[in-house]
Amino acid sequence: MTSQPSPACVLVVDDDPMSRDLLAVLLHAEGYTVHCVESGDAALALLQQPGHAPVLVLSDSQMPGISGAQLAIKLRRACPPETLLLAMSASRPPEQAIERFDGFLLKPFTMRQIADALAAHNRPAAAATPPVKREKWTVVRGPAGRSPSNARLVAISASSAAPTVSRGAIKAPPPTQPSTQALSGEAPALDRAIYGRLVASMAGPQLHRMYALCIDDARKRIAAMRQLVAAQHAAEFAREAHAIKGSCGMLGATELHRLAAQLEAASLDPAPIQGARKVNSLDELAAACDRLERILASGD
Repeated sequence: MTSQPSPACVLVVDDDPMSRDLLAVLLHAEGYTVHCVESGDAALALLQQPGHAPVLVLSDSQMPGISGAQLAIKLRRACPPETLLLAMSASRPPEQAIERFDGFLLKPFTMRQIADALAAHNRPAAAATPPVKREKWTVVRGPAGRSPSNARLVAISASSAAPTVSRGAIKAPPPTQPSTQALSGEAPALDRAIYGRLVASMAGPQLHRMYALCIDDARKRIAAMRQLVAAQHAAEFAREAHAIKGSCGMLGATELHRLAAQLEAASLDPAPIQGARKVNSLDELAAACDRLERILASGD
């Protein structure tokens, strides 16, 4: 009897627990075997153990400790030659931070785009990945070097909305539902295309837990950010905002993603930002958590 091929193994390297958990769930739902670690050092230690040869490494490009180009060099030495190394982040990092990776994925990205990256890499391991539909993305060629893996891969969200799908206790909100609009009117609070893909890829209760964890994580970070405003720790404040932006973007929490991005940009701006303005923005961020929670509850 012919044995079934082993699932393709993916190593996720991210210092943010929420992002690690979310990617693990999404990748596992697509049929991948997933290992998650919290740092570059932990990734290198894991790769020294037998039986941990991934076809793909997804590494956050902005982590404390070893990261960026230095981590890519060490990962390349530790991984088999056919392993695809992709950096990822909710913000486009400097080119020198990702130039040693085979490509870059801008959050939010989809599992389809990961499958496309493996297929474009043109390795035998790509045949072991689950069959999925292709989604458009932009490939910007990097400097001459290893080919085709020196391409810079920048994810682009699908232009068409996903159909309304129901699995378990979750229903995708209809396009005209007023509560899916942020009170500011600038953007919907929940991206239906991303939400629809998530509903189609995992059981309703599991998806509910992912959103609940994301909202709870955002609220904890907002509380920490209030203290950082008082202490005037702009860099730490920006890191917390960046973490909220990344996880909320992957889940299609558009309003939270937008507000967190604004706070991150304001904190990195050399011009002084008054603490009162940040506190008001944090109040908006907290209110966005409440709105998203109500939207998700209304789908039951």
